[in-house]
Amino acid sequence: MRARDQIAMAWRNLSRQKVRTTLTLVANAIGAAAVISVLTLTFSVNTTTADYFESTGLLRSIDIEQRGPSAVKPEIIDQIAQLPGVAGVTPVIDMWFFQTAEFNGAAANSFTSRATESNGSVTRIVTAGRDLTANDTGAVVLVSTDLANALTNGNPAALVDQQINLVTDSTYRGPSQTVENCDLVTFSCNATRVPVTVVGIIDAERTMAFPLQFGRDQKTESMISVLLNSMGQPAMSCADFTPIMPGESCTNGVVTNSVDTIARDGYSGVHILADSDASIDTIAVALSEQFGIFDVNDIQSTGDLRFTVGRDKLASVNATFQTISTLLLSIGAVAMLVSAIGVINTMMMATLERTREIGVMRAIGATRSNIRNIFTTEAALLGLGGGILGFFVGAGGLYVASLMVSGSGDRTNPLSSDFFTLITTGLLPASIVIVLTTLIGVVAGAIPARRAARLDPVEALRYE
Repeated sequence: MRARDQIAMAWRNLSRQKVRTTLTLVANAIGAAAVISVLTLTFSVNTTTADYFESTGLLRSIDIEQRGPSAVKPEIIDQIAQLPGVAGVTPVIDMWFFQTAEFNGAAANSFTSRATESNGSVTRIVTAGRDLTANDTGAVVLVSTDLANALTNGNPAALVDQQINLVTDSTYRGPSQTVENCDLVTFSCNATRVPVTVVGIIDAERTMAFPLQFGRDQKTESMISVLLNSMGQPAMSCADFTPIMPGESCTNGVVTNSVDTIARDGYSGVHILADSDASIDTIAVALSEQFGIFDVNDIQSTGDLRFTVGRDKLASVNATFQTISTLLLSIGAVAMLVSAIGVINTMMMATLERTREIGVMRAIGATRSNIRNIFTTEAALLGLGGGILGFFVGAGGLYVASLMVSGSGDRTNPLSSDFFTLITTGLLPASIVIVLTTLIGVVAGAIPARRAARLDPVEALRYE
């Protein structure tokens, strides 16, 4: 019997029991869809994350972060810049006092505000507007796509060249803080608004980037106190005021003193760009031996300053996603096992129902091999159909998920990719899974096919 005839007969036999066949296909599709989706995301996250780290220079970066009271002194940054293999270095200023961004009645919060120097050490992917330049020193900002979406209701480019307000917390003592906004008895201040102009939108997640000088200006704190007279009571004038520290001034009995906290304490961190992959280890050794700054993963070392290597961050992201993928694949494997049992049950039922038919086929000359091939082909068609249906189910699920995270601005999230690119990435794992479901169908149908082929023709003809 030709293979074409076997396939045609197998298809007709499956079509007889539409409900049972459909339920078996659905069971196969569920398991296939789960495995295809997980494999597609795994393939995609490895590609998108690696591309993002490469395009932004993070694979060749080392970030020194403050993990204790001691910050990074300016002189240390100058020394780090002279290390062999360092292509660029910039101080980093964290401005945690910015809590909320406001624009036209919309608000966004939970973001990171950092100021860095525009000297080529930091690479950003600008999707609208422009990047920061060395000439930017004032109140200008780059806003990540997700924050811009939240502030413009899904039209991030519309935020370019617009002024937004940054709402501070009660610890803010920068140049935008006023005496009238503070309680001179408790020395606490209310939140204030700092206006800044958006010059560009960047491909990042919950991030605002500022010029280094703006960060220094905002970290210049105004220390406010009340001038007391000889009786220990608040003075109403500055007649008896004598400056004690540089920068002190007095107005209507209120003394203010501007303190450059960066000059006094240092920077929040340092971003280092290596000139090559080979230089990363050399720089890391120099940071440990010359400056006593150790890798954040070195649990035996202590210190207020620790460094993180960019490629280690990539490995950590991939490892985390790999763990999640393994768990989800386990669930998908269980679903595929259940579907295999369903194929066995379907084929066993088909064997019992067609016992007399098998007897007739044997009586007119069909061999055991012909009977076995027919039933094996039916099982393979169930597996193949379930795999193909699972591909479309999985693609539909990925499409819905990609719509839900559309415009998140997190390029390391594979669902943020273009849907066509995502599905193209998934063609290889989908093909693997379709072949796998077909093989599972063949294996699952082997026992029923063997049983059908071993039926005695005479007994099969007498079967009721």
